[in-house]
Amino acid sequence: MVALIAPILIVDGYNIIGAWDELKKLKETNMGSAREQLIATLSAYYPWCWKRIIIVFDGQRYAWEHVDGVEAVFTEGRESADTMIEKLAAGLSGFYQVEVATSDSAEYRAASNLGARALSAPALQERLAEERCSYQRRLADQSSRRGVMLNDILHKSVLDNLERLRHPK
Repeated sequence: MVALIAPILIVDGYNIIGAWDELKKLKETNMGSAREQLIATLSAYYPWCWKRIIIVFDGQRYAWEHVDGVEAVFTEGRESADTMIEKLAAGLSGFYQVEVATSDSAEYRAASNLGARALSAPALQERLAEERCSYQRRLADQSSRRGVMLNDILHKSVLDNLERLRHPK
């Protein structure tokens, strides 16, 4: 199997909420708002940073929801988010460049062993800040020259997929 370039981010939802200060504070008063804020934050980076963003939460009833381009997965009561993340990483790593965001050391090692790139919660925050700065620089550079073009702001993998659709073999 040949791995595609398209990057996918799988996020250990409650772990990231517990690790990011602003979400940790929000969680103390309203866990639902903390989940919504995490989804909103990551949806701002779809699709120009990752082709898919999947946030996995421990749940009571299985649900797979699409919210602003982000997939929010709630596991069944008998399946942990960690187990679902490992299944997703194992299943997708052969086809995509998978990144798993968690600060759970066991999950971090498991993701790495499954061929995914593991990101700690602080590393994910740094990555988002870098991507935001890069995006703002590109936007400023391009808009000053000729306006904003899609190929200036979309991720290379998205552009490659569009090109394949434009010129099928």
